[in-house]
Order: sequence, then C-alpha cells, then structure tokens
Amino acid sequence: MKNITKVFKNFSRFFVLVLIFGFITIGSIGGCNNNNSGSNNQGGSDNGDGLGAILMNIFDGGQFGVDYSWTSISRCRNNRDIKMDGCDVNAAFKTNPSAPMPACNGSLNPFCTLDECVACYEIDMEQMKTVDATLLRLYSPNYSVTDAASKQGVKVVVGTENGTISDLASDPSFAATYLKGQFGPPYITPLEPHIKDGTIVGIILGNEVNGSFDCTPCSPTLVGTAATNLRAALNKITGGSNVKIATTLVGIPTSPTTPTAEEYCNATDIDAVGFDLYCPDKGQSPPGVTIVCTGKNIPAGCNTPPECVDVSITEWYENNTPTACLGKSFMAETGYTTGNTSNPGSNDKSLYSDLTTMLNTYKTWACTNQIQSFYFEWFDEDETNISAPNKFFGIYEWTTTAATQNYPTSKYQDTVSNLFNCP
Repeated sequence: MKNITKVFKNFSRFFVLVLIFGFITIGSIGGCNNNNSGSNNQGGSDNGDGLGAILMNIFDGGQFGVDYSWTSISRCRNNRDIKMDGCDVNAAFKTNPSAPMPACNGSLNPFCTLDECVACYEIDMEQMKTVDATLLRLYSPNYSVTDAASKQGVKVVVGTENGTISDLASDPSFAATYLKGQFGPPYITPLEPHIKDGTIVGIILGNEVNGSFDCTPCSPTLVGTAATNLRAALNKITGGSNVKIATTLVGIPTSPTTPTAEEYCNATDIDAVGFDLYCPDKGQSPPGVTIVCTGKNIPAGCNTPPECVDVSITEWYENNTPTACLGKSFMAETGYTTGNTSNPGSNDKSLYSDLTTMLNTYKTWACTNQIQSFYFEWFDEDETNISAPNKFFGIYEWTTTAATQNYPTSKYQDTVSNLFNCP
C-alpha cells in the first residue's frame, strides 16, 4: 500500500480510506483455486505473484485433475486382450444400449453392452468424486468413459491421437465429422453429446507433439491450423465455444531446441499448452534426453523427494516458461514412479512414502502459483506384458479385477482428497 498512498497523498483522508477499504475487499474475495471453486476464470484468488496468477483455471472442473490413461480404461473392457483400449461403443449402440459388443463371449470381465460399460466406469467416477477429483484427462475419446463422467458430474478433457492433428489441419470439414462421430469406416467416437451437456471442457490436440509420435514433430503451424478448423466446428455446437483447445509438450523446449514452447503458445487458436515434467537425473534438464528416476537414487544421481520437485520440476517451470505461455500453460503430466527395479512388473511399497512426499511438495507449489495440474496417473499401468519399473506412477495400484469389484489400494499414504484441494 506504500506506493498507493504516495500517489494519493494529496487526496482527502476520506478518499484514501475508501481506496484502502476497496483494496482490502478485493484481496479478500475467494480462496485458493481448488476443485470446489467456480468455473473457468471465475472464483479463486491470487495466491501472490505466482506463475499462474494471470489465469485461474484453464479448464473448468478444478485446479487439480488426474490423467486417466488407456490402462485405466482397460479395467472395463469386454475382454482381457492387452491390445484393447477398453469398453467403447460405436454410434449404433447409442440407440440400442443392449446391443452386444463384438468378441465379448468368453471374457473374464464381460462388459458386453453400452449400459454395462458405462456402469463399470461409473465406479471410478464415483471414487474420484469421493476424493474431490472432478476433472480427468483422456488421451483419446471414449464414449463410455465420458458418459460415466457425465452421469457423475466429472469434467473431461479429451485428447486426440497425434495423427488426427494432420487430418484436422488438412481438411476443414473433418473437424465437424470428428465432433459428431461416425459409424464408419472408420469409426469415430462422438464427442458432441458431451460437449452439449458440458462434460467435455477441453480438447487436447495430440500428446507430447514436440516428440516423435506420428508427427515427427507436429509443428506449431500444423497444430495451429488444426486448432483453427476445430474452433470453427466447436463454435457451431451448443456449448462448444466454452471448450478450450490445447496441446502438450515434452518438457519446456527453449532455444536452440526447435520448435520452442513459445512457438506453440503463440500458435493460432491454441488456448493453452501443457508441459510434461518428471524427475530426471541430477544435472539433466527437461526436455533433453533424460532418465526418469525410480525411487531413491535409482539410477545413481537421481534427485529424491522433495528435491525432485524443488530442483527438477518447479525450478525448471519457473525459469523456462516463456512470457508467451504465462497464463496459458498448465502441468499436463507429473508424478513419481514406485516401480520395483529388483523385481520388474511390481511395486516397491517402501517407495510409497516417497511418492506421497513428492506429490505433496508439488501440490504445495502448484497451489501457491495457481498452476492447473494433472497428476499422472489414476492407476498403475496394467502389468500384463509390461515389466518396466516406470509403469508404476499410479495414485492407486493396478488390479486385474474389474472396477465393479474391490477397489484397488491407494499408494498415496495421506488422505487422497488432499491432492485435489489447496489448504
């Protein structure tokens, strides 16, 4: 207030008091921007001069969300084939909920109709609500998951395949087809119903598009063109103008690395850019060729919690986020793996306390700086045919049983709802 009183020292005492009262009132509105706050850009408060203070939440649904990857989806699938992404339905099933899904007979966990698929996923959505996790990210569209989220009041950010970016950019008319869905061939999951009911609050174009997955890489120009065509189609749908369009990157690429994060943040019609940051070896910095650390000093030289957050993640975010990305960036993935290096394919339960420390330290930083964040991930990855220890980032353990059976054990050792609320 010192600078303010200097400016206005010649004004009447009454006017100064009015000003002081006004600033105190503004400063007291709202609270920490947690998952019980208002919609995008509403509610919450400035937690100081944090990185995210320019913008409260990019996506409606809360400050903290969770990544619900293909392995989470696979808990509800019509057979145990690891190649399947889980229960999903084509457009025809929408009008016939009891129509059987293909290859369902003989399944160990048979979810053979649309109704059964949705009911299975609702178990996870109900669990999320009990811990205040009301925002999830899908890496590709899945009607059954999104419908379950809709029934339980959970908001969804839907990802596209990287290859879809080229399709959206090259053909303006494809965006409308992509949103409406198509029976096929090829089959395209309809998004429009859950855009209209407000469940889908964001669409993320691709995943780690500066990497080498199907785009090698997807350039900022290509991503921007896809976003422009997608925005035009969204604006023709009820509620579509409220859906944010984003993309995600490996780390925060800065010059001389190209393309840079700044270029993606400046891409046409991109509302936000997400960064994937994990715990690298000491001395390594994202987005270089990094080794994701597993547990304490494995491999040698890894930062341990909370160093992992203070040095490897938040310091990098604070020092390298370009001005163009301030107010439109979010943490798309961060987490801590508890994979057992001596017994691949299993958890090292002694590391659960490290996972808890890392996530708590990160959450405190994100609350202070108002960074919307997605934890990677809800479940460990399905251990079937997977032995790498870095597959164990889940807040919950993986189980081969279906979601309708006993819920998996939480690896996070505090009350899970702490992860999704600021103090």
